[in-house]
Amino acid sequence: MGEDPVVALRGALDRALDNDRVRRRFGLAVRQYRAVRRELGRLALAVPAAVAELHVRALVGESRCMSEQGAATEDCLALLAEARWWAEMSGDSALVALVDGRRGLLLLRRGQLDDALIDFSSAEKGLPDGPDLGAVYLNRGSLRLERGETELAARDFERCVSITGDGVEPALHAMAAHNLGYALFLRGELPAALRSMAEAARVAPPEHAGVGLMDKAAVLYEAGLLTDAEEALRQAGQLLSSTAARRDLLDARLARARCLVGLEQYLEALALARSVRASARRTGDRLLELRADLIGLDARHGKIIDEGAQPARVRRLARAAEQVLDRAATVPGGARLAADVSLVAADALARAGDVDAALGHLRGLPARTGLALGTRLRAEAVRALVAFGQGDRRRGLAAIRRGQGLLAVQRQRLGAVEAVTAAAAHGVRLQGVDIVAALSQGRADALFDALERGRATFAGSGRVRPSADGETAALVSAARSLLDRARALELEKSESSREPLQLRREARRLQDRARERSWQVEGEIEAPRAATARMIRAELRAAPSDRVVLNFALYRGKVLAVRVDRSGARVMELGQVHDVVERARRVRADQYVLANPLIPAPMRAAALRSLERDLAWLDATLLRGIDPGVPLFVAARGRLVSLPWASLPSRRGTSTVVNSWVARGRAEWSPGPALVVAGPELRHAPAEADAVANVWGAGTTVLTDARATCETVARELDGHAIVHLAAHGQHEPDNPVFSSVRLADGPLFAHELDGTDLARSVMVLSACDVGSVSIKHGGEPLGLTSVLLRMGARAVVASVAPLRDEVAVRVMPALHRGLRDGLRPGEALARAVADEPEPVPLVCFGPLVL
Repeated sequence: MGEDPVVALRGALDRALDNDRVRRRFGLAVRQYRAVRRELGRLALAVPAAVAELHVRALVGESRCMSEQGAATEDCLALLAEARWWAEMSGDSALVALVDGRRGLLLLRRGQLDDALIDFSSAEKGLPDGPDLGAVYLNRGSLRLERGETELAARDFERCVSITGDGVEPALHAMAAHNLGYALFLRGELPAALRSMAEAARVAPPEHAGVGLMDKAAVLYEAGLLTDAEEALRQAGQLLSSTAARRDLLDARLARARCLVGLEQYLEALALARSVRASARRTGDRLLELRADLIGLDARHGKIIDEGAQPARVRRLARAAEQVLDRAATVPGGARLAADVSLVAADALARAGDVDAALGHLRGLPARTGLALGTRLRAEAVRALVAFGQGDRRRGLAAIRRGQGLLAVQRQRLGAVEAVTAAAAHGVRLQGVDIVAALSQGRADALFDALERGRATFAGSGRVRPSADGETAALVSAARSLLDRARALELEKSESSREPLQLRREARRLQDRARERSWQVEGEIEAPRAATARMIRAELRAAPSDRVVLNFALYRGKVLAVRVDRSGARVMELGQVHDVVERARRVRADQYVLANPLIPAPMRAAALRSLERDLAWLDATLLRGIDPGVPLFVAARGRLVSLPWASLPSRRGTSTVVNSWVARGRAEWSPGPALVVAGPELRHAPAEADAVANVWGAGTTVLTDARATCETVARELDGHAIVHLAAHGQHEPDNPVFSSVRLADGPLFAHELDGTDLARSVMVLSACDVGSVSIKHGGEPLGLTSVLLRMGARAVVASVAPLRDEVAVRVMPALHRGLRDGLRPGEALARAVADEPEPVPLVCFGPLVL
């Protein structure tokens, strides 16, 4: 006897399901589903009940695959209509529920949320526990996220996770865990959200890596980790382009375009959004087309604002936004995009001076609690724009403060320094509105306060102690070993030139895993209070102090500064940004030449003349009107923060302290005990360590040679008021939390110190380049020095360029003698380098102490 035909067809259907749900080979699965249906046509009279069930499952599967390939929704719904007829004919309520669940997803994608919810609820009642019911919970949870019903959405995702766990349906389980992470994020539980996403990535089948990266990117975007989100979406696009998941690929490209807008890469974002829009038009996906229009509007908006917001251009943008808004009213699901499109229109109208029309769009917004965080922040920025446009500064500042309050709540939940700095990306638009309004006032106090309001929101650390995470520690340790091995091979000049590169790539992969785990740690500290110009003036008078506070801002290609002293405050326009940046670049290049002992004397002399010329230009440009001999506190961002401020000619012998914001410090401090560390491969490091230890005398902890390990040094940091590290240093521009100093067993990374309480410590880093920073989107600097400051260090003395050994061995003992004798760090550094024949690239970073 031959094989039972029904059994054979069930086997064929299982193979189609495997290609559909697991392998995501949608084109092959469609052909297999159709082959099953053709064969079923010949069996209809023999086994009607079994044939009906197989018809239903084949039609549902074919509809699902066609949808994933980007077929028109109507064609997919037609297949489901036929499937429902077969299900009703069979009399099996579970089959009817199966069809309803799938139809609900298509209606959800088309934006018919109410109809989709009816179908999902019907499916829930008729399906037994299993993957099909899990899919219903997954899709209904997504619908509830769209409606802002976060608690109900999380409950549905948790049910799906429960049903599909223990290997029952890994793909669904992973998607539900990802979506649960997103729901947790919307509830403000960012670290928990990222933990859920990591669990999803762990269990997801390889074929679902692209979709998993998309979900992860959504959370990273909302966390402000835009560069990481954009990279995840780029990888997702590559993975999905090799599959038949056309709709997923378009979603990934559109999400990447949104990231590019956030990263201010407007032209690339606009091109990507237009490409997705064209694809959506071809398939008749009107909702996706609208989403692409919204991203395109946002890209155009960013470019126009970046180029000066000319009235004619912003009016054209407003008209384009209103046209998209009109179309959204005719597209099912378009209403959920209306708030964001309205805000683009309102923003443009307000900037064009038509505040009444802008107000009309604002009045149509739903309740604030029903909007996503990004939309709520944008709404407050537009409310502020409108209020400032009406001359109502009080109401405008109220909107700015509401937005910053939302950001502060998010920032308080973050633990890792990198996560805190990344979250500042969401504050860019809000602070931009604040600064423009302050400049229009023409008051120095207003600009100073606007700068500090935005900066303080993301200052400081998110926790006060390191995370006790063994897996992260193991990842960092393994990365250290790989880098040490790569360095040893490079020093040996081995013929195998590829091996060090491969080792460094693997180390970077481990570092990235450690970074991601650090984002999953909760925070404990609220954002600090922002300083105001009035407060600073009052404290300068009370001290009394002749110190000058110089707060820099880069605005529309110009370098501005607010000068505050005890007599008052004023705004100064100091020059063009590109001129200052070019001089800074030349200074850095000359410093590298002077640090190289192999450079011939004539070339060295030329580099010194060039360096002194450019330092004098920067001094005359940036410190115009600042009298030599007056103590100076500099608050600066971007390339300005890592200028060699103490090397400027007028600063010789005078205290100069630098920070990225006007942080406040306590005057009370008792020097000692001291920790002195000497790293390997520095000829003068042991002598320097001995000289510094002799300054501090009994009670000094000295770690040299094999004792100066990363674990020992990290442990000893706690409890020492003075820490001196004489070691090779390296700033990693692309991975700043892994900037490091080299110790006996390899590099000690900034990442490892995150969470350490350094509130009593003055840190002296006698190492090359560790005063350099990378600027995260949103303006936050990140590097070894900035991490130490965020851990509460009272001051960090570090070099912003290569520091020659023979200079360090002269300067460092003098610096410590000043600290021992009661000088503040800025004063001690100024005195230590005053008589050096060449500029020394050491800078004192720290808070303002009066």
